[in-house]
Amino acid sequence: MSRYIRVTVIFVSAFLIHASLVGDNSSAQAFSRLQVVGLALQGNKTLQAARTLIEQAEARRSGAGLRSSPEITFNYSSDWVLNDEGQTSMGVGFEQRFPVTKRLSILQDLAEVEIELARAEVRNQERLMAREVELLCNEIAYIDAELGLRHSLVENDKEFAAFVESRIETAEASPIEANQVRIELYILEQEIEHLETDRTRLLENLRAKIGFEVGERITLSHRLDLGRAAPEFTDFSLEDLDTHPEYQLRTLMLEVADMRESLALASRWDDISLGLGYREERSIDEPIGIGNERFLGVSVSIPLPLKKRNESRLKESLLERQQMLQMREAVSLDLRSKARAMREEASHLYHQSLEFQEKITSLVELNLKEMAEAYGAGQVSLNEVFRSQSQRLKIQSAHLEMVRDYEQALVEWRAAVAKNI
Repeated sequence: MSRYIRVTVIFVSAFLIHASLVGDNSSAQAFSRLQVVGLALQGNKTLQAARTLIEQAEARRSGAGLRSSPEITFNYSSDWVLNDEGQTSMGVGFEQRFPVTKRLSILQDLAEVEIELARAEVRNQERLMAREVELLCNEIAYIDAELGLRHSLVENDKEFAAFVESRIETAEASPIEANQVRIELYILEQEIEHLETDRTRLLENLRAKIGFEVGERITLSHRLDLGRAAPEFTDFSLEDLDTHPEYQLRTLMLEVADMRESLALASRWDDISLGLGYREERSIDEPIGIGNERFLGVSVSIPLPLKKRNESRLKESLLERQQMLQMREAVSLDLRSKARAMREEASHLYHQSLEFQEKITSLVELNLKEMAEAYGAGQVSLNEVFRSQSQRLKIQSAHLEMVRDYEQALVEWRAAVAKNI
C-alpha cells in the first residue's frame, strides 16, 4: 500500500473514533452525572438558603397559638388634694384573656402545616435543581463528543497538509490542494474554539450550581449513550401525584388556605377577659369615723361582634382558597401532560437514534473508506474527499444531537415524575 493510500486510510480510521473529554485531562476525580447531582443537592447555596425556611417555620411553631400574657392592674386614690380627710383606696387585680373560638388551635395546626409546606418547597427546589444539573451535564457531554469529532479530524487534516505539501515538488499535488486543506483546517479550529467557549461557560454554570468556588476544577465522566436497551417508562397517573413535591406543595397551600378561612371565621369573636381583684378602702363611716374595708371580686368582659365581623378577611380567604384549588388543578394537568409528552419524545428519539446508527452510520463509513481508496488511486479529487468528510461530520453531529435530545427528554421525564431525587 502506497503512503498516499495509507494516509487516507489513517484519516478514515481516526475520524471514526469519538474522542472523549477534551480540555480537562487532569488526574482529578471524574464525577458521574448522578454524583454531580448529589454534589449540587448538598452544596448549592440557594438550596442551603431554602432549607432555612424549614427552621424558620419550626421556630414560628414554638410561638404559635399561645394565649396572651396575663395582665396585672394596680390602682390607688386619695382625697388629699380635695377634702384631705384621710380617705384612700388601693386595689390590685389579675386579668387573663381566653378565646371563645378555636382560633389558637387553628394557629397551632397552621404552624404545623407551614413546616410541611417549607419541606415540600425545598423538595421541589431539589427536584428542579437536579433537572438543571442533569441538563448541564448532558450538554457538556454533547460538546465533548463534538470536540472529539473535530479534534480527530484536525489531526487527520494536519497529516493531509504535510502529505500534500511533500507532493507539491513532485507535481503529485498542487498548491491549490494544499490551500484547501489549510482552509478546512482553519475552519475546524474555529469551530473547536467556539465549542470550547461554550463548554467553559457551561462548566462555570455547573460549578456555581454545585457550590464549587470560582476556578475550582471539575471533571465529568458522563458520556452520551443510548444504552443497551430501550428505556422503560412507568405510568404517571392521578394517584402518583400525591408523592410529587410540586403537587404536595399545592395541596399544602390549599390546606393553608382552608385554615386561614377557618381562622377568619374564628377571629370574628375577640377573646373574653376573666379577672380577679382585691381592693382596700380607708373611708369615713359615720358615726365611727375613719375605717378600713376590704373587697375581693371577679370580673368578666365579653366583647360583642357588632362591628368587627371580619367580612373582608373572610371574603379574601375564600378567594384565596379558590385560587389555590385552581392552581393545584393546573399543576396536576401540567405535570401529567409533560410526563406523557417527554415519555413519547424520549421513546421516539431512542428508536430514531438507534435506526440512524444502524443504517446511516455504517453506510457512510463504507463510503468514506471507498472514497479514500479512490482518492489514493487518483479517481476522485480532494474536493470530493472533503465533501465526504464534511458529510461524515454532519452525520456524526446529527446522531450526537439525537442522542443528546434523547437524554434531555429522559431528564425532563424524570423531573416531571419526580424520579430524579
